[in-house]
Amino acid sequence: MKSEIRKDYLQDRYALIAPLRAKRPTDAVACPFCPGNMAKSQVLKAYGHPWQMAVLKNKYPAFTTQKGGVYGRQEIIVETPDHKRRLYELAVPELAECLKVYADRVAEMKKDKLIKYILVFNNAGSSAGASKAHEHTQVIGMSFISPYLQDKTDQEHLYQGKTGGCIYCDTIKKEEKGPRKIFADKNVFAYAPFASQHAYEARIFPRRHLDNVADLTAAERASVAFALKNILTAVGELKVPYNFYMHERVMDHDQHFYIKVTPRGAHWAGLELGTGLIINPVAPEAAAKFYRKNFKVKK
Repeated sequence: MKSEIRKDYLQDRYALIAPLRAKRPTDAVACPFCPGNMAKSQVLKAYGHPWQMAVLKNKYPAFTTQKGGVYGRQEIIVETPDHKRRLYELAVPELAECLKVYADRVAEMKKDKLIKYILVFNNAGSSAGASKAHEHTQVIGMSFISPYLQDKTDQEHLYQGKTGGCIYCDTIKKEEKGPRKIFADKNVFAYAPFASQHAYEARIFPRRHLDNVADLTAAERASVAFALKNILTAVGELKVPYNFYMHERVMDHDQHFYIKVTPRGAHWAGLELGTGLIINPVAPEAAAKFYRKNFKVKK
């Protein structure tokens, strides 16, 4: 059975039915991301000799590259050959190199004319969706735009039409001296969003209005890597799983790129699932204070 998108009978909600995902192996088997276990036929590109980062085909994709299913492309980026090393344990220059590899894969995926949207995301911890403990990030290119993402883009364009500006550029100016500010330098701005749905949620923006991760300069990558390392290190202090991700809508060339970090310490219960009203037990102002206190890594 191939993957397919199904719409709810009543509401404008969709589900991606992807049976192949159920076949993903668990950590009970030998790790396919460790040196010596990695299948050569799966490797798309390796960085370093011996390799320090590797790009792999996803053997259990949610999408299909063949006719008859939901078209898409999926890759896995293994950031380190060390099975036990976490992403936040990498040095800032190493994290900057990871961002460069993410950019390379986004640029490569954009060459496929059928791809309309690209998501780069990292699942850390089983309850955050990680099926393997070995550190890795995924890149997914989709041939469609979900209603949620379409609404997000529509709202961004509506704001631009009304004000002539970018909602995110204006938000940075608004939050610059506020209690939700986490970190800022001449290249980036990080803050806890005003209406955070997740406890300790954080966003990292380049100050420059740029389209996607591939447009970052070396200096901007270094600043983003510095902020990301400190935020993920602080999340590590909380000992909770997390996700982080970045968007790229291929045909929209006026996006403001950012990375969203969503710790997953709290589980959504009946109220959240039944009403869509999310309870966040940690005020964004308190989350920002926590991050500022735990910005311990130096440049």
